[in-house]
This record gives sequence, C-alpha cells and structure tokens, in this order.
Amino acid sequence: MADIAVIHAATHQGFPPHDIAKISLAIKEAVLLLLDPDHPGGSLALGLQSKAGIVTVEAQAEPRGEKPIPYHRIDRFESTAGSLVDSWKLDPDEHRVWLQKSV
Repeated sequence: MADIAVIHAATHQGFPPHDIAKISLAIKEAVLLLLDPDHPGGSLALGLQSKAGIVTVEAQAEPRGEKPIPYHRIDRFESTAGSLVDSWKLDPDEHRVWLQKSV
C-alpha cells in the first residue's frame, strides 16, 4: 500500500517513469529495513507529503524488542536505496526513516 501511495503522489507531481521506479524501490527497501524479520507482526506508520515537485515519506515501525535497527540491515538499505532518493535520514533507535525525492 505504501508503494502505491508513493507512486500515485510521484505521478501526480510529474515525476518521469525512471524516478517513479527509483522511489518505489526505495520505499520497498525502507519497509524491509524497518520490519524486523525476527519479530513478525507489529505495525508500520507511513506519512506522505507531496507538493511543489517534491515527495517526502516518513515511515516508522513499532519497535520490537527495544533494540535499534541492526547495522547489517542499515548497510543493506544504504547500499540499495541510498542512491535512489535525493536525501534520506534514519533514526535506528526509533525505527524511523525519512526519504525525499524531487522532480
């Protein structure tokens, strides 16, 4: 659902197809980063802002087990999704990530 919402917002803002594909992949990687495979269940909150040719996404998972996101998952995210958006920020203790892409 997050991916569909972001694709719709990016399309509405006039993003070219290759940038829509990039932000779509970045969202999928953010979900993989935030959801802990060792603790299934929980919830993921997603905030989306779309204006003036910029799409901003904030995603936060309910922390499971009171531990920060492990470094190996952060490294995977940085190597796969870091270059797909214009900027990103991560709070591993709060299980929160921000992504931004502009036209």
